[in-house]
Amino acid sequence: METTAPGRTRRGAAASPQELGRTTGVLYTAGGVATALAGLADPGRSGWLLGLAGVALATGVLMLVVAGHRVPRGAFHVLVVSGTLLVSVAVLTAPTTTTALVVAAVYTFVALDVLYYFRGWRALAQLGVLLVAATWTTTSRGLPPTSAAALCVVLTATAGVVGALAVRAARASHDPLTGLVNRRGFEQALDVAVADADRTGAPIALALVDVDAFKAVNDARGHAGGDALLRSTAAELRALLPAGALVGRLGGDEFAVALPRTDDDTAARVVEAARARVHHPLSVGVASRLPEEPVGEWLRRADAALYEAKQLGRDRTVVADEASGHLARDLAAALAAPGGGGLRVELQPVVDVPSGRVKGVEALARWDHPERGQVPPSVFVAVAEQSGQVGALGAFVHRAAFRDTAAIASRLGHPLVVSVNASGHELVDPDYAGALLGALAEAGLAPTALIVEVTESVVEGGSARALQTLSELRAHGVGVAVDDFGAGYSTLSRLDEVPADFLKLDGALLDGATTSPRRRALLEAAIAVGGALGLPVVAEGVETAEQAALLVDLGCSRAQGYYFCRPHPAAELLARCGLDDEGRLTTRPSPAVAGQTAVS
Repeated sequence: METTAPGRTRRGAAASPQELGRTTGVLYTAGGVATALAGLADPGRSGWLLGLAGVALATGVLMLVVAGHRVPRGAFHVLVVSGTLLVSVAVLTAPTTTTALVVAAVYTFVALDVLYYFRGWRALAQLGVLLVAATWTTTSRGLPPTSAAALCVVLTATAGVVGALAVRAARASHDPLTGLVNRRGFEQALDVAVADADRTGAPIALALVDVDAFKAVNDARGHAGGDALLRSTAAELRALLPAGALVGRLGGDEFAVALPRTDDDTAARVVEAARARVHHPLSVGVASRLPEEPVGEWLRRADAALYEAKQLGRDRTVVADEASGHLARDLAAALAAPGGGGLRVELQPVVDVPSGRVKGVEALARWDHPERGQVPPSVFVAVAEQSGQVGALGAFVHRAAFRDTAAIASRLGHPLVVSVNASGHELVDPDYAGALLGALAEAGLAPTALIVEVTESVVEGGSARALQTLSELRAHGVGVAVDDFGAGYSTLSRLDEVPADFLKLDGALLDGATTSPRRRALLEAAIAVGGALGLPVVAEGVETAEQAALLVDLGCSRAQGYYFCRPHPAAELLARCGLDDEGRLTTRPSPAVAGQTAVS
């Protein structure tokens, strides 16, 4: 992609300057070798020829090894003209006409460059210089005009075919609607920019851009109106962004901007200044690439920043937190470590309140970072989702939780049910259900011993893939619980969409329920919803004896929380929670400190 003015991209040239540099190096080297071989036929009289071959070889090696990636596009005009000049001098100084004819074949290498490197009048000018030089030098060596004309036909045809292929390749990497590079072209350009950043140590930033309310524009103005908005947005981004910015359309209403040699602070200022001047609202996520950070992880951080911009109300720019990138690398190392690298699973009992008997446990992931200390689950689970590691994290939790649950059930002498949380990223993975069932079988647990907990937001909009996964698990006997019901934007209609077997009430519903009649009424209504739908209800966040008694009065018999037992590692659970041989709680700890709730 060539920048000709601030933010403007010239279409047509199929290759980046780095690719042109490599191509030039190869052709100069090949031309030098061919000329040297021609001169070696009569070395005594080919001093000039061999000298010219040495110049071509040195230039080729220099382009390949040292300077190819640093040559600006404009300099290739000089290199192509220089190639024509070198071949012309070689033809004129060749010791024999036969040698001159052989050397004249090297003009073909120049013809390969002309329409591959340039477009329009620049290409025609280079081709004209080449044809004039080939005609003059060959006729000067005594070849008939028809031979010169034949050579010109070969050179013209070669240039034309290569030019047509270059145009076709360029079109394959460009978006016909906006004139920007498409996803393929952007990824190719980004790979080149990242390679340059790795080689030089220079910073590079990435911005992902979404057109706000694009669907509404399409609905109101039709597809023609939506296309016009995309074209105008692309034109404004090109005009407002600085020279050197790589701008592409990834598809739909999504654009991307790469800013080589730009740190995150500068990138944020530049992108925000451009966004603010575009006539239609845009949401933007910006991320600066960390040292040695995989491109996929870098893109995911930028995408997470874009998602945050949308969640905050759109029409704004959000910069990704660099700490999440470092945490993602540390999390990957922890998951790869034999002992979990500080990752562990704790279990919290789910209790039948009237009898005090433990009916099951919920598996909760914990991470003791060697430098940061305890990382909250809300932080590292989000990092796992953003960095594509949530599947590996889930698999780690499943193996440990199922193994520990089987061991505790064996000691108690009766089966236990284990609950695990599932993210939307896991549920849309077609292999999730099979892997989960396989982990159960490996631990010796039946599918009926598992409850998968999902929040309503996980299946918001009725994700077909997520719902299909839940239905598949239920068909094998796995239970499904709607978690955190009563928090956020719970809707009764969504309960009908989720294939659920249990309803878990958010701990917020218990706050104040023992002292406020209105709070009690809300709690009672939520429990009644579960009863009306035939869904057993489990209350979370029970911290006091009064709350436990209230749940029994309202007909909710199952609960979990600090009042019964805090989460503990499996090896400590029986002793720390005071379980007898039949799995009943023999002691209950004091209520948790006011305002402190369990993290689940």
